[in-house]
Amino acid sequence: MKILIADFDLYENVGGGQTFYRKIINQNPQIQFFYLLQQESPELSRPQNVSVIPYQQVYLLSNFKNSLDVTPPRWSYRSFVIASNIAASVTGQSFDIVEIPDYQQWGIFLRPALKHFGVNFEKLVLSLHGKISTTICLNWFSQGQKNISLDLEEKMQYKTVDLRYGISKSYIDEWQNLVNIPAHYFNPLHFIDLPQPIAPEESSDLPDLNFIGRTEKRKGPDIFVELAWWLPRSSYRNANIIGPHSYDADGNSSESKLQQMIGNRLRDIRLLPPKRREELFEVFASKSITFVPSRYDTLNLVALESLFSGCPTAIGHEAGVCRFLRENFPRISFISIDTNDIQACLPALQEVLNHYDDYRQQLIDALLMAKVETDDPPLSEIYQSEAQGDRYVRDELDKWYTQLTGFWEKTFVSEQSWRTQAVRNLNRYAIPTYKRWRQETKTKLTRVLSDSQSAQLVRSPFLFRRYQQVFNQAEATSKDINDKLLECWNLCETIDPDKKGIRAKLQSGYRIDRARLWRQIARLEQLRGNDLIAATYQLRVIRLLGGDRFGDLSFVLPTLHEQGFSQEAVAVEAIYGIGTEIEREKHGLNLLEQAYQRNLNNNTWEYEFIDDRRERPTYRASVIVSLYNAADKLPLFLKTLQYQTLIQAQQAEVILVDSGSPGDEYKIFQQLAPELNIPLLYARSRNRETIQSAWNRGISLSCSPYLSFLGVDESIISDCLEVLATELDRDSSVDWVIGHSVVTNVDTEGRWVGDIMPYDRRGYQQDLVYLETCYLSWVGAIYRRSIHDRFGYYDASFRGAGDTEFKSRVLPYIKSKVVDRTLGVFWNYPDERTTQSPRIEIEDMRSWYLHRTLAGIKYAFANRSIQAVENLLYAALCYRKSYCGHISSDFEYAYNLSLFLQQQQPDSPALKYFDGIQTLLNAYRSLDWISPMSQFSPLSTLLQTRKLVQQVEKEHRTLWRSENHPGFQPTYQIFHDNRHEQHAFLWFTEMNK
Repeated sequence: MKILIADFDLYENVGGGQTFYRKIINQNPQIQFFYLLQQESPELSRPQNVSVIPYQQVYLLSNFKNSLDVTPPRWSYRSFVIASNIAASVTGQSFDIVEIPDYQQWGIFLRPALKHFGVNFEKLVLSLHGKISTTICLNWFSQGQKNISLDLEEKMQYKTVDLRYGISKSYIDEWQNLVNIPAHYFNPLHFIDLPQPIAPEESSDLPDLNFIGRTEKRKGPDIFVELAWWLPRSSYRNANIIGPHSYDADGNSSESKLQQMIGNRLRDIRLLPPKRREELFEVFASKSITFVPSRYDTLNLVALESLFSGCPTAIGHEAGVCRFLRENFPRISFISIDTNDIQACLPALQEVLNHYDDYRQQLIDALLMAKVETDDPPLSEIYQSEAQGDRYVRDELDKWYTQLTGFWEKTFVSEQSWRTQAVRNLNRYAIPTYKRWRQETKTKLTRVLSDSQSAQLVRSPFLFRRYQQVFNQAEATSKDINDKLLECWNLCETIDPDKKGIRAKLQSGYRIDRARLWRQIARLEQLRGNDLIAATYQLRVIRLLGGDRFGDLSFVLPTLHEQGFSQEAVAVEAIYGIGTEIEREKHGLNLLEQAYQRNLNNNTWEYEFIDDRRERPTYRASVIVSLYNAADKLPLFLKTLQYQTLIQAQQAEVILVDSGSPGDEYKIFQQLAPELNIPLLYARSRNRETIQSAWNRGISLSCSPYLSFLGVDESIISDCLEVLATELDRDSSVDWVIGHSVVTNVDTEGRWVGDIMPYDRRGYQQDLVYLETCYLSWVGAIYRRSIHDRFGYYDASFRGAGDTEFKSRVLPYIKSKVVDRTLGVFWNYPDERTTQSPRIEIEDMRSWYLHRTLAGIKYAFANRSIQAVENLLYAALCYRKSYCGHISSDFEYAYNLSLFLQQQQPDSPALKYFDGIQTLLNAYRSLDWISPMSQFSPLSTLLQTRKLVQQVEKEHRTLWRSENHPGFQPTYQIFHDNRHEQHAFLWFTEMNK
C-alpha cells in the first residue's frame, strides 16, 4: 500500500501531528509512506518505509493578486497554490491513499489538483488532529476573535474528502455536532509506545513542577504560571516551562507574554527550550509533576507518555486524553484541571506534593495492572471503509479550481506584451521598494510617537492650528457641544488610536498647555450640566499652576458644597483659599490634627442581622470584606479565598460586611457556607454605608490581632496570610507587611485575560508612600489591629479615598516592610471600579493633596529627624513608582520639602538643590499654561523647558552623592514628573443623543 501524506518535513517539524505520523510510519513497516520535502535535509535518517518528494513551487500566491473575481474567495487562494504545487510535485504518480492532516487546509483543492496533474489515487483521507481556527482563536494575540473564513474552509475540507478518522472521541464528537458526516475512531493504543513506569531515585528534594508543550495559549502555559504562583512556594523545588514558543504573523512571540506574566508573579519560573523524546522521559523519571493544562486538545500524547512513565500528571479537563483515560484506564489517577476554575485543583495538587512518594507508588501499581490493548479497528481497516462525502461541496470546489487554473493560465502562460511585462516588473520591484520605504517611515514615526518627549516635540507645531479648528467650532446645539467636547478629548488623548493614521495621531494626544485644554473641557461640561466634572477639571488646573490664577474657586467651592463635598471644599480653601500662606498653613495643619482626633474611636454599631459561623473565640488573622452589589463576584471570591493555608487550618476568619446591598449576597453566602466549611461571619447594616464604615464594622467584629482587607474583585495567593503573619510574628516592631501585587484583566467569569501592570515594591522605603501611595496598600498585605487602638480608625465620611487618608494619617506613627513576593491580585472585571471616578479625585484633595502641602509635611515630620526629610527630598528628585519601570520626579513635593527645611534647618545640604527645583517647577507650570499662545510658542516653550531640564539635571548630578538615594541619581524627564503621572487622565462622560 502506498500512502502520500500531504504535509511537509515530518522529521524536522515538532508537533503533535508530526509525532503521530512518525509513530504511524514506525508501526506499519508493510506500508510505503511518502511526504513532501521543503526545508528538511534529504540526508536526514528515516525509516526504510518512508520516501520524500521534493516540493515544486509552480504556482505563487502573488500570481493571483490581480484577480478580482468574487468567487472563489480570496481566502481560498493559498490552499489552491499549495494543493496545486503538491500535485505538481507528484505528477503522474499513483497512490492508494492521499492523506491530509486537518491542521492544514489545502485539502479543499487536493482532489481537483491531483486530477489536473494526472495523479491516480483511490481515496482522499482527512486525519483529524485539531481545528486550527480554534487554535488561532485561543492564541495570545487574537483576543478570542473567530476567523470566520478559516472556519468555513475547515468545514468544506471535512465535507469534500472520502474518509475521516481521528484519535480522539471528543474531537470526533465535536465534528459530528458541526457536520452530519461520520468519522472513524482510531484508538491511540494502536500506535503509542507506552513507556514502562519508573520510580524516581529516593530524594529528600521537593518535587519539580514542569509544564511541557508549545507555549501557545491554547496549551495553557499561563494556567501553569497561575497554579505555580498559587501553590505555596515552600511545597515544590523548581517550576519550569519546557517547550517551543509560538509566533503570530507579525512575529510576536508567546515568550514575551510569558516573561511578562512570570515577572509579575513568580520570577523564578524558568523558560526552558524543548527537549527530545528521550530527554523528556528523563524528566518524567525525575521527582516531578507534569502539567499539560490545555484549554483545547484533541488528545495530548505528552500527557499519556508522562502518566505511563509513572509521573503524576495534571491535565486540562478540555483535553481529549481525559476521556481516553476514563474509558480505557479508569483506575489510573491523574489531576484534572478545570480550565474555567483553575484554583479548584489546588487541594489535589497540594495533596500530591505533600505525599509525593506514596502517590507515585500507587500510580505505578495501577499502571502495572493496566491492560494496554484494544479491539478497535486498525488504520488499514479504516482505509478500507466506504467513502462518504458531500458531492455538492466537491462540485463547488471543482468549479473554483477550474476558475483559478484558468486565470493562472491566461495571465501567466499566454504570450505577454511588453506593457504587461513592464507592469509585472513594476509590481515585482518598484512597488515593493516603495511599500518597504513607506513601512519603514511609518515604523520610525510610530517609534517617535511612543516616546512621550519626542512625540510632543513633533506634535507641538500643530497645536495652535488645532486650537483654531476646535475652539472655533459652533456651540449652538447639544450635538455641537458634544462634537466640540469630543475634539477636546482627542486633543488631550488620542481617541481610538487604532483607527487613526499617522497624520491624525500627530495632531492629537497633547500633554502640553493642559491647563487651557482642561479649562475648555470644564466649560463645555458645565454647559452640559456636569458641574461636578467641570469643578474637577478646574481643580486640576489650580493644582497644576499652584494657585487660583483664573478665579475658578468662585465656581468650584459652591459646587463642592452643593454636591456633598463640603469637607473637601474646606480642604481646598486651606490649600488655595484667601489669606496669607502662613494662615493657610495653620488652617491646613488644624484640619489634619482634627481628623486625627475625630477618628480615634470606633462607633457602636447596630445591625439588621449577623450570621456568625465561626467556631473559635480567637484567630490568627481576619479577612474583612465590604459587600455592595457584589453578588456576581462573591462565589469566585470565596471559593478562591478558601485555599488560604491559614483558613484551611482554621486559623483565619472571613468577615463579610453587607452595607445594605440590594443584591443577593446573603443568599449566595447561605448556599456556599456549608460547602466551604471555613470560619465565616456575615453582618448586614440596614442602610448603605461607605467602604470605610464597613471596614470599621469589620474591625469591631474581628477576633484576631492581624487584619487584611479585600474587595470581591481582589484576591491573595494561597499562602499569603501565612507568609505575612509570620513576618509580624518575627518582628514586633513592624506594624504593616505587604508583598507585590499584579493587576489583571479578567472576563465576566473572573477568568484571566491578560496582565495590565504589576505593583513592584522592590527597594521599598516607607517614606516613598508620600510620593506614591500604592507602595503601601491592602491587597496582599496585613497589619496589626493595634494600629487602630493606638492611632484611630477609618474616616467613614469618605466614599472611596478613605484608605488613602488613613495611610496619610497614621504613616508618621507606624513601621512597615515589604516581602519580596507577589502575593496579591486585582481582578479588573469589565465593569467599572467604584474607586475610579471624579468623585474620588475630589476626595483626594482631603486624603492626599492636603498632606502634600507644607502643613502636611509638618504633620508628617513633626517628630522625625531632619535627615529623614532630606532623604525624602532626594527621593523626590529620582524615584520609581511601584507600577512603573522608569525614573520619576516630583518637583512640587520636593519644593514643599525644601520650604520645610528652610524653616527647620536653613543650612541643610539638601537645600543646594532648591534653586534647580524651583526653576523646573516654574518651567513645568509655564509648559502647562503657555502664554502668550501663538503658532510657534508651543514648540519654543517646550524646547526651552527641555533645555532647562538638561541644565538642572547636569547641575544636580554634579552635586549628587551616592548615599543621597542609593541606586538612583537625578534623571529628569518632563513627562515623567508626578504632575503627568497622577490625575492626568480624562474623565469620559456620556454623550447626550
